[in-house]
Amino acid sequence: MKNNSKQSHTNRIKQFTLFPTLFTKLFVMYLTMFIIVLEIFFVVFSDQFQQYFIGYTQDMMIHHAKVIAEEYAELALLHQTPLDTLNQIAFKVETLDTYLNSTTLIIDAQNRVSIISENVQTKLTEDQVLYDEAIDQVFAGNVVKIDSGFEEYFSTSVLTIGYPIWVFNNIEYALFVHTPLPHILEITQDIDHLTVQVILLIGIGIFLAIFFLSRQLTTPLVAMNNLAKKIANGEFDKRIPIKSKDEIGQLASSFNHMASELDKIEENRKSFLANVSHDMRSPLTSIQGFVTAILDETIPADKQGKYLNIVLDETRRLIKMTNDILELNRLEAGNLPLHRIIFDINAVIKQVLSHFDVLIYEKNIRVNLKLEGVTQEVMADLDQLMRVIQNLLDNAFKFVDRNGVIEVETISVGDKLWVYIKNSGENIPTAELSNIWDRFYKTDLSRGKDKQGMGIGLVIVKEIIKQHQEKIGVTSHKGDMTSFYFSIERVKKSKKRN
Repeated sequence: MKNNSKQSHTNRIKQFTLFPTLFTKLFVMYLTMFIIVLEIFFVVFSDQFQQYFIGYTQDMMIHHAKVIAEEYAELALLHQTPLDTLNQIAFKVETLDTYLNSTTLIIDAQNRVSIISENVQTKLTEDQVLYDEAIDQVFAGNVVKIDSGFEEYFSTSVLTIGYPIWVFNNIEYALFVHTPLPHILEITQDIDHLTVQVILLIGIGIFLAIFFLSRQLTTPLVAMNNLAKKIANGEFDKRIPIKSKDEIGQLASSFNHMASELDKIEENRKSFLANVSHDMRSPLTSIQGFVTAILDETIPADKQGKYLNIVLDETRRLIKMTNDILELNRLEAGNLPLHRIIFDINAVIKQVLSHFDVLIYEKNIRVNLKLEGVTQEVMADLDQLMRVIQNLLDNAFKFVDRNGVIEVETISVGDKLWVYIKNSGENIPTAELSNIWDRFYKTDLSRGKDKQGMGIGLVIVKEIIKQHQEKIGVTSHKGDMTSFYFSIERVKKSKKRN
């Protein structure tokens, strides 16, 4: 008892799944992928935008420095003193610094600070002498970009640009523009916050889209699952509404087709059972009646032999019907191995046809034999192929009209021999042509006369030909004879010699 309880608990653990439905799996998968993509996008975008904005700010600072340098050079051409020139550009320096929220230093050749525009708290003072490698680089004629320089002179980290001021091919001053990094980062953080808000709005929209997309994908699958359960309970008339032409719609269409086929098979099965019951009840009733009459001596002793022979015939008929059903089951299960041998099919056709001599005489039927060659050897299971020819001829004699024609023809094509068995009379309706090979199907009882049996002869024929891996078909057109045909492996002369 303890082991059973433990096993039951283990089974419950195995049956537990984190995402029990396809909808939750799709939804979580799409949502997870979306979140990962958004996170990657945000990190990459934030970093790239920060780099871009720092580069953009440096370009603006260089432009700022260039404008001041050009202004100074133009004023210097008027032969003003350096001090007067610096005083005249001071206003423009302050204006540009306000725009960039920056601090500008102009340093002379002796490394003394000549102008300071203070937008950032600094420890620098005018006439203060500075020593920095960047100053030497600018006086060497270079434009200098420093992500963090002059740190000892400012209360915060600054982005620095160094630009030379040329006058008459000489560098008179080094111009340095310092913009506080926190100010730049504050702008990028504002952009980041805006980006997050946009991403959240997009995320909500995509979240809803993922939800409805997952629901749209799984709804027909759920409907198919429910329909499958109903079909399993015998409700073959249920169908799935098709709302799309994509793979899901095609699957739903195939599922509906399967349900229709199952419905048709079920109807044929019921008809088959009714036919079997009727066909078996008739001989059983006859047997019961004659045996009862013999036992109570209603039938005189001198006539009992006659009626016992009738009972024997009815018994054989029952055995044949039972054997047909069993043989069909074995054929469909593949439990009847083929014993292929070489034999003359022309001789087999003539032999089987001789069994119908009485019917040929009674219905005044004209039989045309169009057999290719005196002999025509094939490789097949002799007993099974005789059964095929027997059943097809039996079918032809059932439906041929009185004074009609039955024609048997053989035609060789390559390594195949095609056998055609045709009969005149009423044609098979087009709607029934695709159904006559169904296991439980029996053609319209209004077509033809003298029809007996359970309607499985053609199914047995199809299964035998299928086991031989050959082809079988039927054509029936108004004004032409109904023709059943099949192929079989032909033995060529060179093969026979080998």
